[in-house]
Amino acid sequence: MSRHDTVSIILPTYNEKDTIEQLIGELTVRISGDSEIIVVDDDSPDGTGEIVERLSRSNPRIRLLRRKERGLTTALRDGINAAVHETVIWLDADFAHPPEAIPDLIDADKSFDIVVASRYIPGGSDGRNSRLRRTASIALNRIGQWWVRSSVKDLSSGFVRARKAVLRNLPFRGTYGDYCIDFLVRAERKGYRITEVPYTNSEREKGYSKTTANPLIFLRYVLLYLKTIMQLRKTIDEQTT
Repeated sequence: MSRHDTVSIILPTYNEKDTIEQLIGELTVRISGDSEIIVVDDDSPDGTGEIVERLSRSNPRIRLLRRKERGLTTALRDGINAAVHETVIWLDADFAHPPEAIPDLIDADKSFDIVVASRYIPGGSDGRNSRLRRTASIALNRIGQWWVRSSVKDLSSGFVRARKAVLRNLPFRGTYGDYCIDFLVRAERKGYRITEVPYTNSEREKGYSKTTANPLIFLRYVLLYLKTIMQLRKTIDEQTT
């Protein structure tokens, strides 16, 4: 990674006190000295914001945005709006997206507008323990890729590098992981150049999953993803008739 590759890393957080300090430490050694880490905290009652605030006092590369509003999509929006650099990377704060993959995203061909950390290209894999979650994710991505005629194999990645100009032109829509499917498909339809780099995700080691702690919550998100895919297909059909 070149020392001249400056990026803004966005970390949306809610109750991540068990992971946030370690994650920030691992990110800071993998980015240039001029890069920044923006933690967008949704008023976490567990003290996540206080940990980040303490770290920011000794490291100007760390910035904290405190919000009363809650929601992944709006947290990403606010982090992107606050970003100093024209290259933005966002990832989960629970180590499901490994910081070791950050240099691969940064080093990927700069001619691409969007770089997706992908589980479903050669060299990548889904490292989660649950067979149900792995199978559902593969099925959703395969169905989505075929149904919306996309070349992106990991539409639900949520671990992405993008030009800020693209993000200005295509603001996020949706409530959770559905935003990533929607964003990538619309970007591809607009003609933005997208590539993928392999990575392996994992189970979070501390805390609890906000999406699969309950089977009904898991089903809710599966249905949300399918609804997003169907809506995108409808829009594509309308544009081609």
